[in-house]
Amino acid sequence: MRWVDGLLAVAVAAAGAHVLLSMQLPGAALLFAALAVPLALVGRLLPGRPLVPTPGLAFIVFVSGGLLGYMALVDLVPAASWAVDFSVFGGLVLAGLLLMVWLLASRPPPGVDRVGDPPGDTLALAVLALALLIPRPVPAGVLAQALPWLAAGCALLSPLLARRGPRAIWRVAWLLPVAVVLPLSQAALQAVQRPVLGAVISALPAPRGATGFSPLARLRAEGLLRPARRPVLRVWVADGRPPPYLVGNRLLTLDAQYEWKTPSAAPLAAPRQTDAGRQRYRLAAGASAWSLAVHSLRRDDLLFLPPGTRWVEVADGGLAFDAAGVLDGKFAGRDERRWRAAGGGLPVSSAAEPATLALPVFWDAELQAAARQLGGADAAHTAARIGDELRSRRYSLDYRLDRRAPLKDFFLNRQPAHCFWYATAAALALRANGVPSRLVTGYRISEALGEGLFLVRERDAHAWTEWQDGAGRWHTLDATPPDYDAVLAPYGGGRLERFWQRLRARLDVWWQQVELSDAQVQAVLLAGLAVLAVLFVREYRRLRRVDPRQRRSRQWLRLWRGFLRTSGLPERPQWTPADYRENLPPQWSAARLQAARRFLDSYAAARFAPDADTASAAAALRELRRRRLSRRGASDTF
Repeated sequence: MRWVDGLLAVAVAAAGAHVLLSMQLPGAALLFAALAVPLALVGRLLPGRPLVPTPGLAFIVFVSGGLLGYMALVDLVPAASWAVDFSVFGGLVLAGLLLMVWLLASRPPPGVDRVGDPPGDTLALAVLALALLIPRPVPAGVLAQALPWLAAGCALLSPLLARRGPRAIWRVAWLLPVAVVLPLSQAALQAVQRPVLGAVISALPAPRGATGFSPLARLRAEGLLRPARRPVLRVWVADGRPPPYLVGNRLLTLDAQYEWKTPSAAPLAAPRQTDAGRQRYRLAAGASAWSLAVHSLRRDDLLFLPPGTRWVEVADGGLAFDAAGVLDGKFAGRDERRWRAAGGGLPVSSAAEPATLALPVFWDAELQAAARQLGGADAAHTAARIGDELRSRRYSLDYRLDRRAPLKDFFLNRQPAHCFWYATAAALALRANGVPSRLVTGYRISEALGEGLFLVRERDAHAWTEWQDGAGRWHTLDATPPDYDAVLAPYGGGRLERFWQRLRARLDVWWQQVELSDAQVQAVLLAGLAVLAVLFVREYRRLRRVDPRQRRSRQWLRLWRGFLRTSGLPERPQWTPADYRENLPPQWSAARLQAARRFLDSYAAARFAPDADTASAAAALRELRRRRLSRRGASDTF
């Protein structure tokens, strides 16, 4: 095995192990790394060399990998693996690894039937793509950190060896100090990453962000928030007009560290089986005035429901409150994260909990006096006055408050901030006037796709306030200023992305109307795999039966086109190799003329001979390429 073959085998083994480790499959990674090189050697030593994968065969392998990933990958990888949420992409990546091993085993040897090394270049590019795009496992050990570097290094070095020989190793040896310094500089890069990225992000007009819903509501004196535009929920409104809010959790107590705690979670009534595979849970009594369906695109099982929900129905799952007070659906898989809900009116509780009137320890007389000035004749009037005051201010994702007393700075000095601060100020001001209140986190529905369809993104994560009247009913108070929408507008998708989201939502609606059981879906997928397997076998056998003379004719044609492209000579169909030999440009050097004549003589002698080998012509063409014949001046003679 040549140096190039060894480097490519190591690159493929390292890239495959990196991919499988990122999927949290260490056993499969070790097995792939151990078998990749022997499988490639066996393929090269067999008397009947396997065919090089054609685009048609590669397409069949990729489609089969995507189907298998959709069907089985979720059950094979751990729950924390990225392949759980991207099972189809994971299947495509594994199909790519299989094609890489196949291509490594079927590469033709040098000097026979080819010029250059296109299969090796394809392998090198594929390895680089996997090393750069596939995330490292977390936590990553020394081996997991080194595998992408090893794969990328071998992939970069193999084309140099194929064209320059072993001397290329010494030419790139000066890169070794850089490879040693880069890991050592990781700590320094991480130290400057946050301020540098903060400066760059603040200068961009519409950056991408990572901020979204979090059940942990902790207020910070300073913030530079960049909401994510990633879609998280699709909402279909079937009847009525539900509130434009989706509740995640309700929090009661604000501690001295400005963190909201003590979730308020009502007990769930006993589930009632409505049909096979669905559970309906009664959350409150009363008739329903609206109904909707939700498909979660999040990577967890959290449920979000509008205020006043009477019942919720989940498919293939359970229902319970987690430690943060958010409903957890306990769904069986990512594709089943769907629920239906119906409701109407206002949430009702019998008596106010003491925590809904409690004020934090840092609430002083100055804050109390300012809050009392907003009091009204009754609870509704007080809530209206507090909302009007706070909504008259300015919303901002980039804010700086006094670290010693951030809430006092925000409330008394009318400082700009985001929705958590406004919801907190509204809740505490209500309590200061004797009105029970609680802080609510979740999403706000704002992006309509048409025909009752809505899209919720991470940028729509929101906080607001609920206050209780004398009858025990909880009313929604959103004290966020109206420029909230303008500030978040740049974090939505573009026209093309919104069109794609509308199309996906329509397809999702159509698919839900196709009533197929799980067994029927699996049968359809297995039938599709069987059809793909038959097509693969037929295409492979057809390529095997291709007349060797036709294959050699194509090889000679590629050699001739390579000669014209390398030398820069014009194509003249009426000329023979002898005509080209007699009309070579006289300004060429003697070495160039000798290389060109050698190729033309080999081509003329062996092109139409029975069972002639292309090795001598291919060697002459490689020599011609090494001479680097220039196009300049070549066509002047003709």
